[in-house]
Amino acid sequence: MERNQLIAIVVIIVVVAGAGVAFLLMTGPSRPLEDTFVFETIGNPQFMDPHADYENYGGFVFYNVYETLYSPPFGSESTQTADLRPNLAASAPVIADSGKNYTIALRQNVVFHDGTPFNASVVQWNIYRAAKMFYLDGPFWMIAECVVGGQAVEDAAFSGNATLFQETFDAWVESGEGIEVIDEFTVRFVLTDSFGYFMPILTYTASAMMSPTFVLAHADEGFTTWDTFGVDYLQDPISDPNYMVTHTCGTGPYMLTEWIPDSYIHLELNTDYWRTFSAPTYAGSIKHIYLRTNEDVTGRILNLRAGTSDAVLVPRTNAQDVYNNVTAASLYPETIYLSKAGYGYGLTFMGFNLAQVNTTAGTFYNSPFQNLAIRKCVSYAFDYNAFLAAAVQGFGFRADSGPIPLGLLGYNTTAFTDIQYNITRAVEMWNEAVLDPTFLANMAGTLTSTGTAAPNTIQLFYNSGNTEREQGCLLIKDGLEDVLAHDDANMTAFPDGVTVTVQALEWSNYLAYTRYRQVMLFFVGWGPDYPDPDNFIFPFGYSRGTNGYRIRYNNTNVDAWYMQAKTANVTERTKLYSWILQAMADDYPYLWTYQQGELRVWRTWVHGDGLKWNPLSGVYSFYFYHMYKDYAGYDAGEAYSPYV
Repeated sequence: MERNQLIAIVVIIVVVAGAGVAFLLMTGPSRPLEDTFVFETIGNPQFMDPHADYENYGGFVFYNVYETLYSPPFGSESTQTADLRPNLAASAPVIADSGKNYTIALRQNVVFHDGTPFNASVVQWNIYRAAKMFYLDGPFWMIAECVVGGQAVEDAAFSGNATLFQETFDAWVESGEGIEVIDEFTVRFVLTDSFGYFMPILTYTASAMMSPTFVLAHADEGFTTWDTFGVDYLQDPISDPNYMVTHTCGTGPYMLTEWIPDSYIHLELNTDYWRTFSAPTYAGSIKHIYLRTNEDVTGRILNLRAGTSDAVLVPRTNAQDVYNNVTAASLYPETIYLSKAGYGYGLTFMGFNLAQVNTTAGTFYNSPFQNLAIRKCVSYAFDYNAFLAAAVQGFGFRADSGPIPLGLLGYNTTAFTDIQYNITRAVEMWNEAVLDPTFLANMAGTLTSTGTAAPNTIQLFYNSGNTEREQGCLLIKDGLEDVLAHDDANMTAFPDGVTVTVQALEWSNYLAYTRYRQVMLFFVGWGPDYPDPDNFIFPFGYSRGTNGYRIRYNNTNVDAWYMQAKTANVTERTKLYSWILQAMADDYPYLWTYQQGELRVWRTWVHGDGLKWNPLSGVYSFYFYHMYKDYAGYDAGEAYSPYV
C-alpha cells in the first residue's frame, strides 16, 4: 500500500475510534509531543483501588502511580529476591526470629500526592485498610496468610458471617499483632512462620501505600476518622464503591488526573516526586501519559505505524501484522521496535463453573459443568495445537504443568500428559455425561444472562478486543459442535440439539461477571504477583483462591497440601505440589491453554530502561518514569497534544 493511502486510512480510523476524544488530526496524522506518551489498549481497569483491584490493567496503572516498600529491579529480567530494591523502604529488611520478623527502616521526607507525609503509621494504616475491606476477589490474601493474626481475619472474611469478621478484625487491630510501629520510620512485620517469599509479596499492590488523609477526606459519612480506615467492613468495591475505586493518591512518579472509562486514562508527572536520586538523567522526561481504549486491533496497529501512538497492545493472534518470521524481529524495523524476550510466568486458562450460574437478573441455575464427564469432554474437544498456531503464533507455549509455570519450583508435566485434543475421547465423555440425569436437568435449565430461558445452551464468554480469547472460545464451540454432530454421539435426550454461543463483554464487566459467577465458563489469564508456586496454587487450587473461589473448586486434599507446602522445605514442597497437580488433573476444574511469552511493540523513538521486560511485569510492563522519547532523525509530521 502506498504511504499516502495508509495515512488517509489512519486519519479515519483514529477519528472514528476515539469516541469521546477529539484528536487534532484534521490536517493529517502527527506524532504526540515529545513529553507525551500515548498507549492504545483494550478495556478498562476494574478499580483504581490497589487494595481491591486484581487484574493486569489496574496493576499497570498502579506500577506508575502507587509505590510499595520494595520493587523488582529496574532495567533487569531478574526475579530473584536478592535483587529486589528498596522503594519506600530505606534498606533491606532486618530478618530475625528464624525468618519470622521483618524489621524495615522507611525512607524519610517522602510525601503523597496530596502532601501527606509518609511514615510507619501510614504503612500500618494501609495494611489495616486492605484487611478491613478484605475484598474476597482481591489480593490481600497473600499478606493475611503470612502475618500473625491475619489467617483468622481471612477465615472470618470467607465465613460469610459479617459479625464474626468485624469482631475478628477489631480484635486483631487491638492486639497489635502482625504489623508493629517501632518508631516514626520503622515498622515490623511479625509472621507466623518463615515464608521465603514474604519480601517479594511486599512488592505487590496489596501493600501499595495510599494517603490516609486523602482517603479519609473523601470517605463516606461515618468512616472519616483514622481508626475507621475510610472503608466499611468487607466493603464490596462493585456493589458499594468507595471513593478510591475511581481515584488515586500515592507517592509514585505519576498522578491520575482523569479517567473516562472506555475512552482514556490521563496520568501526569508528579513534579514533587521524591526519587530524583539514583534515577537516570532522563527520568521524568515523559510528563503526560494517555492510556487510550481502542478495541479495533487493526486501528491500533495502523495508528502505531503512522506514529499517532507511541505503543499499542498487539494480541498474539495478530503477531504477524508486526512480526517478521524470517528475521525474528519487527516487520518495520526503522519505525517500530518489537520486543520478544523469553517466557514470562503468566498463564492463560479457562475455568469451569462447578456450582451455580448467577444471572444479572439475580436468578440462579445449576451449571452443566458440575458434571466431571462434560468437563473432560470439553478438555478433549479443544484443539490445543490449532489454538497455539492461530492465537499464540510462537509467543507462548502449552501450559502443560497446569497451574505451575515453567521456571518455578514444582513444574511437572506428568499429570497433564494425557489431556490432549481427541474427538473420539470427547464423544465418549459426552456419552458418559448424558447418562447422568442431573446433567440433563442442568442442561435443560440453562438461562441467558438476563434470566430468560435458554435450555440446552452452553454459553462461552470472552473480553471484547481480546482476539486470543475469542479464538479460544470459537475453538471450543467448533470442538463441541464436532462432538454433537458425531455419528457415535448420544443425542437422544436432545431432539432439538444443543446450542453453543460465544459472546464478548467489556473487560471490567467481564471481570464482574466472573466475580459473581455469571458465566458457566470463563477465559482469562493469571499474571504472577511474586515468583513462587504459592502464588499459583493459591489462586487455582485452594478453595478460597481467586479462581478456585470463583468456580467453587473445593478439593479438601488440595487445600491441606497447599497449607503444608507454604512452610515445607524444598523437597517436601516439590512432593506436595506433585500431589496437587495430579489431583487437579483428575478433577478437570480448568482447561489450560498457554504460558505467555513477551510480545510488545513501540515506536523506535521511545527509549529507556523502563521498557525492560521482566517475567513478573505482566503484558504491559512499562515504567514511564524511566522512559524518554527522541524524535531526532524522524520525519513524522508536527507534534500534537493528544486530547482537547
